[in-house]
Amino acid sequence: MMEALLRERLLTLAGCDDARLSDLERLQIIGPGHAGYAASDVSRLQLILALQDAGIGLDVLAEGLKRQIFSLEFANQLMFEPVMMTEALVLAEMTAGQLDLDMLNGVRACASLPPLSVDQPLRADDVEFIRLLTECIQLGASVAGVERVLRVFGHSVRRCVDTMRDLFRAEVEEPMLNAGLSYRHLLEISAAKRLSLQRVGFRMLFLLQRRMLEEAVFDNIVGRLQDALREHGLEPGDEESLPAVAFADLSGFTGLTHEIGDVSAAEKAARFEAIAQRLSCAFDGRIVKPLGDGVMMLFPDAASAVQASLSLVEQSRLDELPPARVGVATGQVVPRDGDIFGRTVNLAARVSSVAGPSQTLVCLNTRAAAEAAARGLAFQGLGAVSLKGFKEPVPLFAAQRLAAG
Repeated sequence: MMEALLRERLLTLAGCDDARLSDLERLQIIGPGHAGYAASDVSRLQLILALQDAGIGLDVLAEGLKRQIFSLEFANQLMFEPVMMTEALVLAEMTAGQLDLDMLNGVRACASLPPLSVDQPLRADDVEFIRLLTECIQLGASVAGVERVLRVFGHSVRRCVDTMRDLFRAEVEEPMLNAGLSYRHLLEISAAKRLSLQRVGFRMLFLLQRRMLEEAVFDNIVGRLQDALREHGLEPGDEESLPAVAFADLSGFTGLTHEIGDVSAAEKAARFEAIAQRLSCAFDGRIVKPLGDGVMMLFPDAASAVQASLSLVEQSRLDELPPARVGVATGQVVPRDGDIFGRTVNLAARVSSVAGPSQTLVCLNTRAAAEAAARGLAFQGLGAVSLKGFKEPVPLFAAQRLAAG
């Protein structure tokens, strides 16, 4: 248990100046006990500063507390691993790591972190961030390379934490409010659940990242060893099939939002993404990125892509979603920062744009590769179709399953 804090220590840990704390004490928003400030006052003071920065006046805050509209007793249960300020300064940490401010802030911007000033005291996690950045550079990583990684980390983690917040609001807070609970009691009662769910969420995120990194490491090593064998005239096995890219979305989604409203339409889009996630994994593929009312998926070969696409169309119908449409193209792709680029990607996107409701359209390469690798598939030729961005018309085929028997 942390001992009582002196005023100066509280100011340091919470990142507050003496004048602001004096204003809070004058309004009886916060104050010391007989032995000093409590350890929980650090989180409480940080929350108060955030409320003030958000535009809530101290007089309004004091009146809300006085009328017991809410309390701040839950403030020590905001984060299960709270981060406090330190006495370390930006300049000292930069000097130790031989970094300059422009480079440091450029890297931080890629990770969606706010810029720092030279004489600014640092949060504990900012200190560790600077030291990890220094270590990366000392190990040979370029600044541009670190920025590429952190840009993806920033986007991905932001989506993760926003989803965690949305889940907490919808699954924990909203039911309490709908049951008639006051905001004061809501914040107090939900605090313990918040910490537990944070712990579970952070641990799950770590487990998934470690598992996926392990798969990526092994995949990379296998590829390097195959290349080494080929360079010495040893063929490691059958040539890998060309990858296939599939774009899938819900037909008429824009009109649907006007018909049923944005919230209901977003729920249907989320259900569609969940189905696509499950089916892409079932056919050894993955979602590269969500696209609002659709997804871009990558598969190891054409047959897997077509089978998954047909299943996606069928399952969407069974789940009473708007008709799905899919476009599939097969060929080389250019991977970069977890995304994929190139002609094959562009072709799949254009093919999907001309697909009709409940239709899976494929290019010539996809049809040929899928027919050679899988049974139970049939392809109806639709002739050559003009696609935006392609000089010559592209032959397209509608994929379907052969009837049993």
